[in-house]
Amino acid sequence: MTAQPEFRSTENDPLLTRRALLRRGVTDTEIRTARRSGTIVPVRRGCFAETAQITASSPEERHLLMARAALDAASSNLVLSHESAALAWGFDLWRGAPELVHLTTDRPTGGRIDRTRHVHAHRLDAEDVTERHGLPITTAARTVADLACALPFDEAVCVGDSALRSRAVTSELLAAALARCGRRRGTAKARRVLPFVDGRSESIGESRSRAYFDRFDVPAPDLQVEIVVDGKTFRVDFLWDGVVGEFDGLSKYAGDQGGDAVVREKLREDALRAAGYVVIRWTWADLADGRLARRVLAAVAAR
Repeated sequence: MTAQPEFRSTENDPLLTRRALLRRGVTDTEIRTARRSGTIVPVRRGCFAETAQITASSPEERHLLMARAALDAASSNLVLSHESAALAWGFDLWRGAPELVHLTTDRPTGGRIDRTRHVHAHRLDAEDVTERHGLPITTAARTVADLACALPFDEAVCVGDSALRSRAVTSELLAAALARCGRRRGTAKARRVLPFVDGRSESIGESRSRAYFDRFDVPAPDLQVEIVVDGKTFRVDFLWDGVVGEFDGLSKYAGDQGGDAVVREKLREDALRAAGYVVIRWTWADLADGRLARRVLAAVAAR
């Protein structure tokens, strides 16, 4: 019986390149047969992955596989950057995995966009480039600085908060990385983003809420404050003078059995109100207009 060709990837490298398959003794005919049978699927020209692995992967994991393929096929010295680098570092992106793989080439001009890649042209110091998961990539600090220049303010805040929360960067490293970016487009906005980011924001929803309040000139709240009521300690998302703010994302009660978490939240809120605090809760929909901001401003003014 003829041995079946080996198309299994490894845990550390799920990408199957034509070059590596040929070294294993797999022929081009066998590759075409595997594609027709659905055993493997193309990631880009000359790069494949197991169909089962692609099906089981998250959008972020599929994007990083595309990134590996793009770097494998690159003829020039490109590094993973921007949104793609943020995913590789594990940072939160408001819009999730991008459609295109973002790469940077170390030159002042010559960026381009094709069907699968967005190649940025920016000067890269040696200290702005490292390796992660076997990929050349901008450092965590340079990744945040690049996105602070490129993204809208609230989206950049989400990335920066996540990076600080992960302890992959510090405020000092972010400032130094931005300084090395020079006077490129977007640095003026980035100089407003970086002092604003705060690792105490525990989710994209909280980061977006902070940016929302800033847009409507609501005073900056304190974050993740512990309040003791009748010997019990409650940690709240936001605190103004006597006003508690809580962001309710859909994941807050994920996995809850029998509504226990909802009951606990109700008892917690009752205790805070009994202690004299005003409690204001909001969801994603409340960030669409200025009504929530007016409620918070009115509650703070009444204290």
